[in-house]
Amino acid sequence: MCTSTAARRPGGLSRREIDVLRLVAAGRTSGEIATELFISARTAGHHVQNIYTKIGVSNRAAATRWAVAHRVVDGVPGG
Repeated sequence: MCTSTAARRPGGLSRREIDVLRLVAAGRTSGEIATELFISARTAGHHVQNIYTKIGVSNRAAATRWAVAHRVVDGVPGG
């Protein structure tokens, strides 16, 4: 039985949005995310806003909490 890749991504997030969410959870700014992913800061900001909408949060702290709860990132940095 085949499981689609999209079914394995929590919250209906795209692969790129998962990448952005991991960087948000690591404390990166939109500018830093842009530099790391070779996109514009505006595009990074749009990704962040789209993530907020999809997962039902309104800020980076809540997005980070959501990412930990859904195992997108580990709960304790360096631990």
